[in-house]
Parts: sequence; C-alpha cells; structure tokens
Amino acid sequence: MTDTIDRSRTALIAYDVCRRALTPPDPARAAAMRPVLDAWIRIIAAARAAHIPVIYTTPVSRADGADVVLLPTDLSAETGVPPLTNGIEGTEGAGFPAEIAPQPEDYVYLKRRPSAFYGTGIAELLKMLRRDTIVIGGGATNRGVETSVREAFNQDISTIVVRECCWSGDAAAHAYSLDKAMKMYARVRHLDRVEALLKS
Repeated sequence: MTDTIDRSRTALIAYDVCRRALTPPDPARAAAMRPVLDAWIRIIAAARAAHIPVIYTTPVSRADGADVVLLPTDLSAETGVPPLTNGIEGTEGAGFPAEIAPQPEDYVYLKRRPSAFYGTGIAELLKMLRRDTIVIGGGATNRGVETSVREAFNQDISTIVVRECCWSGDAAAHAYSLDKAMKMYARVRHLDRVEALLKS
C-alpha cells in the first residue's frame, strides 16, 4: 500500500477539540492536555497550508438534558453516570481554544452522539466537497474517534488517524484503540508523518 495523501480529496476532522477537553479548568489536567493541544495547532496549520477543509465537531447536549443518552450500559451501571456525557450547548466549554479557533472558511458541527457522522451532516459535506479521505484525531480515542473511524470505513472513506492528536482518560483503551482496533479500519500515523504527507 502506498502511503500517500491526495490533498484534493482530503479533509481534516478536528473531533471534539473543545475547551472542555483541551483547556479544562483543572491546572493539572490542562497541563496534561497541553501536548495534545500543541499537536492540534500543528495539524490544523498543516491542513490550512495544504488548502484542505477543516471540519470541527463539539459534543453538546441541551441544558435541560432532554437529548442526553440514557440507554442502559455496563459502563453506566459501573460508574453511575450516563454512557455519554456532553458539554452544554452554548457554554464556553463547548467552544474551541483560541489557539485552534475555527476560521470563517471552516465548518463547525454540533454533535450529540459519539460518531462524527451520525446526525451531523458531515458525510453529506464530504460528498459535496468531493472528499473521500479524512485525517482525524480527538477524544476519547477508544470511544468517539474509533466510532467515527469505523463509520467512515463503512462509508468507503479512507481514514488517517493522527496519534498525537488523540486522547483518552483510559490509557490502556487508548493504546489498544490506536495499536490494534483502528488498524483494521484506518492508517494510524504519527504527527510528523502526516505533516510530511500533507506537504508532499
């Protein structure tokens, strides 16, 4: 398999790169997430330099909780919290850090379920833009990113996952998703490699 990117057919999906995740109020957590934010600064800059569309998602629910997922799952039973916890639509945390803020030419989608595609219109946008390859990263790696990668595969969309742009609160699940699960559906690459591919 030739490891290349056709820039004319590629888009970047900045999956859930909201303030709530990348610049949380807790100083220790913010420091831990800083390398991920720095990776996003780099990959978004590389995408802009390559003139490929940048598509942002942010995970939101209504303030009244009417659209919160309350399906019974083992994880919700173990933790006592809903299986999907989004930010509140319209709040500061649902927006994006200033360093990677969307520009007028970018696309921003509110997302209420784990997949970047379900109920958002992103699949339709990619078709309209004639893009059949995505570069993606975000969090949680083993949840929303992997869900999106699997769905992209089902829609015949070629996918490149940027390792340094992914994060998860579960280190073991994060590693398994990158090193095992998503390899079935995507190319998983380091940031330096993706930057080089976007320049080639």
